[in-house]
Amino acid sequence: MAKGSMVSSFGPIRQREFMQWCRSEHDHSAAYIARVLSVVSAAFRFGKRVVVVTDRLGNEHEVQLLDMAPDVVTQAKRVAELIDIPEPKERDWLPTFEEFGRFIDAIDRRKENLFRFVIIALNTWARPSTILDFRDNEATVNRRFGTIDLNPPGRRQTIKYRPKIRLTSNLRGWLDHWREENPDAVAPMTWDGAPIDAIKRTFVRHAEECGLPEFTPGLIRHFMSTMVRREKPPVSKEQRDVWLGHDEKRTANAYEAFDPDYLADCMRATESVMRKLQKHTRRPLFSCKLPASGGLVVIEGGRKSAVSH
Repeated sequence: MAKGSMVSSFGPIRQREFMQWCRSEHDHSAAYIARVLSVVSAAFRFGKRVVVVTDRLGNEHEVQLLDMAPDVVTQAKRVAELIDIPEPKERDWLPTFEEFGRFIDAIDRRKENLFRFVIIALNTWARPSTILDFRDNEATVNRRFGTIDLNPPGRRQTIKYRPKIRLTSNLRGWLDHWREENPDAVAPMTWDGAPIDAIKRTFVRHAEECGLPEFTPGLIRHFMSTMVRREKPPVSKEQRDVWLGHDEKRTANAYEAFDPDYLADCMRATESVMRKLQKHTRRPLFSCKLPASGGLVVIEGGRKSAVSH
């Protein structure tokens, strides 16, 4: 597009030309081109929104930068169709329990934030950016009803929906443990007293050192959703979709999330996968406040006796 082009000129023809330019000049993939276009789409949506701005004199004004803007292609599959390039391949690699265990055991105390990232990711199946935004406060973690709201206060929901899920016993134990270790911490993962805002470089470098170059932060989400599908009894697709934030229409309302049965199957399956993973790592995946495998309590003659599984 020429310098100074109008937003309205970025219609289907110009978008296809941009896709072709990205491919011919930079050899970008369909997925990368789609991500770039999603940024353009987000900018257009913001421009069409009426916002209130304050001038230097303190006066408020309603401003709308755009009165219209074309729809923008943001799906990688559609990009591939339009410019005739290979479609994105589905992820065909996941770590085994043994590989994941080796990855965890190699995390030393200097990489405590990496270990905490892994624990939160395993328990929430959340995207890396969501985990970095995670805060252990009343707005996010409801210990009374056992829920976690992954969408922090003030953040507008986007296409990458952040749901409200159950607080697993595993994560509750770790959060309590980390809070006792450092009551003044503003987030579970900090550096020099401030929340960290990136983990990918540390994660990837550690994975390469473990001989797992394909292991990336986002793969934990896919690892958990895959392993949960294999659990018995099975977890319904509806529950998995809600936990992953794939379908906001199925997300519970404010009252449903307080129901004890809310996403109970997903929570149970998550704890089960964690116990299976524990068998392949020497480092404890369950905090000192919660044993890795609980015991059944049998009442005999008015006295309780613990019976291990």
